[in-house]
Amino acid sequence: MQTQEASGKLERLRGQYPIFSYDSFAIEPDGSSLRLKFEYSAAPDLKFTTRVVLDDAPDNWRQIPAPVIENLVFHLGLIESFSYWKATCSPSIQINAGPLSAGQIVWWKDLLLHGMREFFYVNNIDFTAADFVTLTARDDRIADAYDQSPSNRSLIPIGGGRDSAFTARVFEQAGKPFGCMLLNPIPAARRVAASVGCDQPVIVQRTFDARLLELNQAGYLNGHTPFSAMLAFVSALCLVVHGYSNTVIANERSSDESNTVFLGKQINHQYSKSFAFEEKFDQYLQEHLVKHARYFSFVRPLYELQIGRAFARHPEMFGAIRSCNRNQKSDSWCGACPKCLSVFITSYPFVSSADLIRMFGSDLFERESSIPIIRQLAGLGEHKPFECVTTFDEAIASLHLCVAKRDREGKPLLPSLQYARESILPSDGSAALLADRILSDDDYRHRIPGEFEKLLRAAVQE
Repeated sequence: MQTQEASGKLERLRGQYPIFSYDSFAIEPDGSSLRLKFEYSAAPDLKFTTRVVLDDAPDNWRQIPAPVIENLVFHLGLIESFSYWKATCSPSIQINAGPLSAGQIVWWKDLLLHGMREFFYVNNIDFTAADFVTLTARDDRIADAYDQSPSNRSLIPIGGGRDSAFTARVFEQAGKPFGCMLLNPIPAARRVAASVGCDQPVIVQRTFDARLLELNQAGYLNGHTPFSAMLAFVSALCLVVHGYSNTVIANERSSDESNTVFLGKQINHQYSKSFAFEEKFDQYLQEHLVKHARYFSFVRPLYELQIGRAFARHPEMFGAIRSCNRNQKSDSWCGACPKCLSVFITSYPFVSSADLIRMFGSDLFERESSIPIIRQLAGLGEHKPFECVTTFDEAIASLHLCVAKRDREGKPLLPSLQYARESILPSDGSAALLADRILSDDDYRHRIPGEFEKLLRAAVQE
């Protein structure tokens, strides 16, 4: 149920700003850069501009038909609009920058209502009414998808974490033609790209309107947006501009598990990393954007625990990766957030203690402060942490394997691990069976194209 205060704020904002509009986009070539500008408004005095820049775009992008580029850029502006619409949660979204068919509008409303569910949960917003939000476009012409057959090259978005680093390393070692895409690259992303021989990655810079931060501080609505969906539309544009055939992401099976239930609906922080979104976007990409392209996750058949085991065979990359969102600016692991603990416990069974300490700065099991986070990961908190972390079952299985490793090595259990043995792990042996089941899981059905399935199987086999 909404609190009276939250309900009052929501109604005031929706009443004050009944219409949010995606007004226009502009394509501004600037030397070797492709500069994009998107404009939105919720009132005459509430306007936003966001900018995206593709650095070092090859000259031949100018030979691509203008309607193709315009369609891709228009769609990128659509997904960017979520970040501004959320400030007012206007009941009507008017799309004036370009056309959408009735079917496309249904697709976009579905993405908004699924991808924004964490935002609705955090702000206690009832989004379940049929008329909660309507989308209308200036006309219903269907833009043609780009029909030219692309070169057989894959574009791998690199964020600096373990999953995309593993994906890129496998492609490199197999001799598969690929490139890396970096969005607002942090040092870890640049290191990973360099470590797999990608010396000239596709660089995309994205800049928010500072007005949004001002509104957040003034008490307007704020919260999570489906970042990976935005990344998908950025990659679609980059496929065409830079000449690639596939966007190969690195979203594993754990992203399908929801965090909590709100108003009878599953709330998943990782919705736009889920298999459900992956399938929907792959189809939308081919129907409306780039006909012969594919969008899929190379590690979709795997759990985080399986990736942790496979990545342990690449110690040369341990120092390159960073997954901590809190310490991005300092290029380090904070060691005190769910993301750090998730990566730590799924690496611990397979990586030497010395390597782990070099990666994280210390053994995180030494800290009693890790216990509350471990409890959340294991399903003993109010809800699953709103970060990209393991499933509850994987956390239990990982903790069992961590305890078993210490026992096998004849080492005493560290404080957090001792707590896990006494207060989290079941005493009936079921955690061992759970770990065996997860590590031996071999369900690759309909998840990735056949040639890539063979590549992945070879990379994870014992």
